[in-house]
Amino acid sequence: MIKSFLLLFCIITLWLLPVEPLSAQGPPLPELIQQTRFIAYTPSGFAISAGKVTAAGKSGIRNDLTLLRPFFDGLITYSATSGLEAIPQIAHELGFRAVILGIWDPTSETEIRNVVQAVKKFPQLIAAVIVGNEGLYSKRYQMQDVQATMRRLKKEFPRLALTTSEPFYLYFKTEYSQFFNGHDLLMPNIHPVFEKWFTPDNPAQGVDMVIEVVGKFKSNFNKPLLVKETGMPGSSTRNGSPKDGFSQKQQAQFWSDLLQRFPYSSNQSLACFEAFDAPWKPMEMGRILPGDHSKEAFWGFFTQDYKKKQVVDRLKRFEK
Repeated sequence: MIKSFLLLFCIITLWLLPVEPLSAQGPPLPELIQQTRFIAYTPSGFAISAGKVTAAGKSGIRNDLTLLRPFFDGLITYSATSGLEAIPQIAHELGFRAVILGIWDPTSETEIRNVVQAVKKFPQLIAAVIVGNEGLYSKRYQMQDVQATMRRLKKEFPRLALTTSEPFYLYFKTEYSQFFNGHDLLMPNIHPVFEKWFTPDNPAQGVDMVIEVVGKFKSNFNKPLLVKETGMPGSSTRNGSPKDGFSQKQQAQFWSDLLQRFPYSSNQSLACFEAFDAPWKPMEMGRILPGDHSKEAFWGFFTQDYKKKQVVDRLKRFEK
């Protein structure tokens, strides 16, 4: 009788214990990196003007992801508010394999709460969380802000993969060594376009740099690596005509060369950057950082009104 009671008590206790979502138990990162084609995604309907946000709508996100799905099965986001919190649900419904969620502001309780809810609701879909994007570089927040949010997420989801994203050179600075080594994977931004020696008429030179930097990561870190951002703008004017050498042709050449030459492995891959042009970016970035940001509007593989660029023709479509 006592044994039966103890057995029943144990069963009930186990049943009542909270179950950690499967993704929080850690999707196999090597398999994820090797088999998923990611694209960095900000909804085409999202915009910021003079600090005022135009939120993304669910119907617009659905249209975006329907357009992207034949070419990509993974998404990387930048925020979890202003409409972007709807992305996991729609990505799930459209059959995306993985979503890596971004938190733009590591101190935002709204973003943290939305990420927690998404991980709980879609445990098979949410592969990792990126706490911040280039905020150390731009001084939008402090290292301690990133670490505090990571600790909160780890406490709730001990095996959820966590990282942040910064320009590649910060990863090799001594003062950041311990910080980056504490992450589950590395997702740097590697942009040849911003190097003084870069010329748009020689895309292969930019590809050489990306591959060289990836080799440096491999030598300095024993972590899975997924390059979050790289590339070339598809033009540098709204009407699509070349300026300063940037054109759809050059963009397509860069990506064609990079996708062929990149040293893929089970622990090393890259995401495409980015889904859609964002004409609002230059003015908004100018509020944060000095300089000419005109080309920031045209990284997209598609224009804001869904016209595909030449680079899309270099991608293989997924079998339906």
